Amino acid sequence: MSNRRLPAHLVLSNDRPGSTLLWLILAQLVVLQLIIMVVPGHAAQESAVVARVKPLIQQDGLQFKDLNSNGVLDPYEDWRLSAEERAANLVSLMTLNEKVAQMQHPTFIPKADGSAPSFLKDWAQNRNVGFVLVRDLPSARAAAQTMNQVQEWCEASRLGIPIVVSMDSVHGLSYVNGGLVHPHNLGLAATRNVDLVRQLTEAVRLEHLAIGVRMTLSPEADIATEPRWGRVMETFGEDPDLVSAMVKAQVEAYQAGTELSTDSVLACVKHFPGAGPQMEGIDMAPIVATAETLEIHLKPFVAAIESGVGAVMPYYSIPLAIDMMAALGSEKALQGVLRGELGFEGIIQTDWGMIWGIQQSSSFVGYEITQDEAIRIGIGEAKVDGVGGESMRLIDQVVDLVEEGKISEDSINASVQRILEAKFKLGIFENPYVDPLYAERFVGNPDHQALSLEAARQSMTLLKNEGLLPLKPRGRVLVAGLRAGDMDSLTGGWTSKQDGITIVDAIRERIGVVGTVMYEAENPSVAAELARICDVAIVVVGEPSYMHSPPWGASTLELTSSQAELLRAIDETGTPMVVVVMMGRPYILTWCDENAEAILCAYYPGTQGGKAIAEVLFGDYNPSGKLPVQLPRSMSQVLSQRSDLPFDIEDPLFDFGYGLSY
Repeated sequence: MSNRRLPAHLVLSNDRPGSTLLWLILAQLVVLQLIIMVVPGHAAQESAVVARVKPLIQQDGLQFKDLNSNGVLDPYEDWRLSAEERAANLVSLMTLNEKVAQMQHPTFIPKADGSAPSFLKDWAQNRNVGFVLVRDLPSARAAAQTMNQVQEWCEASRLGIPIVVSMDSVHGLSYVNGGLVHPHNLGLAATRNVDLVRQLTEAVRLEHLAIGVRMTLSPEADIATEPRWGRVMETFGEDPDLVSAMVKAQVEAYQAGTELSTDSVLACVKHFPGAGPQMEGIDMAPIVATAETLEIHLKPFVAAIESGVGAVMPYYSIPLAIDMMAALGSEKALQGVLRGELGFEGIIQTDWGMIWGIQQSSSFVGYEITQDEAIRIGIGEAKVDGVGGESMRLIDQVVDLVEEGKISEDSINASVQRILEAKFKLGIFENPYVDPLYAERFVGNPDHQALSLEAARQSMTLLKNEGLLPLKPRGRVLVAGLRAGDMDSLTGGWTSKQDGITIVDAIRERIGVVGTVMYEAENPSVAAELARICDVAIVVVGEPSYMHSPPWGASTLELTSSQAELLRAIDETGTPMVVVVMMGRPYILTWCDENAEAILCAYYPGTQGGKAIAEVLFGDYNPSGKLPVQLPRSMSQVLSQRSDLPFDIEDPLFDFGYGLSY
């Protein structure tokens, strides 16, 4: 049996009388006989046909949804046919507006209570858009309820086409409060544990299914060859082989195998053709890989495609080795390399803001493009399938361009065929609905949190220890730094507000009544006074929770001046000092290495990260993480390295693969 849940009315309750329970068991067996049917040459139908708006059709003792309410079983409504046959029939029934709407992938943020905003009904029922990206959900139950409402609106549309709900879940179910939020990819890479990453991603997949989210805009296949880039934390580091192995594991775990099925969450690997080598680390600047080094950056995408990834996301940047056009608008990159050379047959899903992205990146190379021209380039020439983050106006703009002969309707048909095939394989035409009560119980369950904690533990990378660690849980301990009391510094970017235990609270909990913890967030003078009466100081430093732009003004990877002042003030007291680094990219830690007694790199370890840090500091867990990137000694080393090559910093402060244990 699959991991899909039976409809709520078929779920047994332990408090029912025995006779009723027996009848319910028998009834379920009968239902399962009906719904688990294997059609020769096709996948088993493992979920009940559930209609909430449209009528059901009975034929040959089987049930089908009459999605267009014509009283006839059309081929696209017949789950016994292949996804290809069903999609071809449905495309033939659609208007041009309906087809273009299927390519739309806008974003919505729910109301404070998690319910859907009113405009979403228009998108789903009247426009019948193909996808929607959701974020900032207050609970799993609210998420499931909202997804059900959106699918009901879609079922009420003319053809009843369900929507694919997606999430930017780059490190767990991070946009649902209480969901599994594990370390960011840079931390996962430090574990070197591909099997653990696969298990984590399996758990994340199941949590997506529980709330009705059937697409994830991950994994990230970029290789971190430019240390200044603001998205290094989302990568698996700078080793192409390690990145490829992690990407492969995540794709297969998200999709429950190498083909899409009713158990899959559609994975979208990004950012093609590899956004790691951004010029000077500036996001959206040209990708400066040469034809030779581009092969290094393509390697993880090859692994993803070989694993059957359902979608690929091209980036805003111009891949200079391929074209002078942004990747998401480059025919050479998408039709020549991605489809032609790499053989990708799935959905090409743009990054958010295709029009803006094409216009903005073109300005880097000195030419201006109109909105209509950007649309024609992206959809007409590059032939992207899904367009992320645009307004509903795009539908009318594309229709006009098709009617003017500037975009081929055959190209639109091919894109919609791919999109619909994926939807049929996911099984959402038969049943897109989920059980909110089950979602409430299942999402963020203790087993999943234990996996997240284990990943956080294994990611901890000890860079220096002059006999100070592990600490003894007694005496007076100073914890200093804003990051120590900030939950967002544990979860990092691409995360909504999450509950959890901060670093300082986890240390307090670990020490208990046998010691005393004092905390000062940022005042150097106060921190120094406290340090003088403490046995040890734990100073937590690092970036804010997320920076999409270059670091601190694009000129340095040094710690901020306020953090440096705090460190120096505590160091001058002579109190032994541990520096805990919340690291989202390769920081320059030369001063820390010269002055602190111990350095622990924690990356962005997720909601269980506070506990994992405390366990490592006090010896409950022996650190085993290994650096997934080189750490430079100075900015001069950063400036002299090539943005497109891994492992090219000569004599780094800490080399790739470095990491101590007790």
